[in-house]
Amino acid sequence: MKLFTYVIIVLMIMSVILTGVFVVSGEDNDNVIKGEHDGAKGQGKEQDRVSVSDSDEKGKKEAIVKLRGDKDSYFAAKERLQQANDNMKSGKINAFSKELFDARKEYLLETIDYAISNLEELKEKVDRSQREDADVVISEIDGYISELDAEKDKVEKATTTKELVRSARNIRDIWRDVVKDAYKTRTIFVDEKIGIYLNKSVSLSERLSKEIETLHQQGEDTVELEELLQEYINLIGQAKQNRERARETYQNGDNISREYWTAAAEELKDANSVLVRISQVLKTYRQGVVSLNGDSTLVARGNGTVVLSGDMVAEMTIDNAQLVIKDHAGDAKIKIIGNGSEIFLELDNAHAPEQKRALVYFDLTAKVNISGSRITVMVEGKELDLKVEGTGNAVLSGKGTYMAGTDEESKHWVSQFGSDFEENSALEE
Repeated sequence: MKLFTYVIIVLMIMSVILTGVFVVSGEDNDNVIKGEHDGAKGQGKEQDRVSVSDSDEKGKKEAIVKLRGDKDSYFAAKERLQQANDNMKSGKINAFSKELFDARKEYLLETIDYAISNLEELKEKVDRSQREDADVVISEIDGYISELDAEKDKVEKATTTKELVRSARNIRDIWRDVVKDAYKTRTIFVDEKIGIYLNKSVSLSERLSKEIETLHQQGEDTVELEELLQEYINLIGQAKQNRERARETYQNGDNISREYWTAAAEELKDANSVLVRISQVLKTYRQGVVSLNGDSTLVARGNGTVVLSGDMVAEMTIDNAQLVIKDHAGDAKIKIIGNGSEIFLELDNAHAPEQKRALVYFDLTAKVNISGSRITVMVEGKELDLKVEGTGNAVLSGKGTYMAGTDEESKHWVSQFGSDFEENSALEE
């Protein structure tokens, strides 16, 4: 993950072609309407749709189907309006014909439905986001939906082109307010999350500096780590400056604030990439962190937590422990021997509609054999005894010893693996 996984929901301005729905033709003639766009300034792109990012897939299908249906209806109505306009320009029909009036009216009604559909989808996602201000945002969305519903009623009752022109302008103004509020909400949210990352970066930099200094004192070559850390610190400094510029220009009503926030976000993404590289280098020095290359074997004993991930075979003896097995490929095989019985499990559900590949055991005392091409295993308890072969990674946290590969020297489990560091090295836009 990078930066904006922390952003539970980020509002983005996309496209629905609501600004400039109709343009009045003639200085004083409100009865002639042309189905043209004044949004996007000739770029030919859809304009001002509001959407969100959300990792929750539940309930999306029905909303997506409805949104697509409203979108298709909108563009079909738009095409019919364009054809009617072309007929008017070629003299096949006049500007006051019923055909043209009906096409304009239908276009406005489909525009409203498409806008409401977008707002309903947005409301559902905000509701699932668990944001602290979700109730406030939803209330604002409901207000806009009510305004659009009221305008829809006016359009349905309209009998003159002048009434349609008035409604078109009202719809445009309502959507402009939607876009304005969406940008304000997004701005506040993004700024808060950037601030959270920057605050964490201070203590993280200090901890990394101490760890690198310790390695240097132990005689390790830390030149690369020192250069990477300085690059990370510089990027964080630049992001701080751009964030402050963004906040200042935003308060002054300057649209350039968007560019500063974008720059800050990009710098944090770059900082994250450097952080990942630092993590990779440090793992080669840290005890308790093991990389298996397929030819090596890990043997470990101790008390604490062990996390395994990769293509591997693990044999373990555990006593009153918690065991979690997650199968990412759907081919894991598990054998549990305990209390005089044997249990065999094969998690072959790679093609199931809803994949459920995680097993959780509490207070388990047993001998366990686990194999799989893409598995993640977490075991936590006392008197753990493990043997692991394959390709992947292992993290041993607690009190214990282990040997891996060709190393004849026994190493110690890490007393506290750097959770803060790992958390901050997992940021995604």
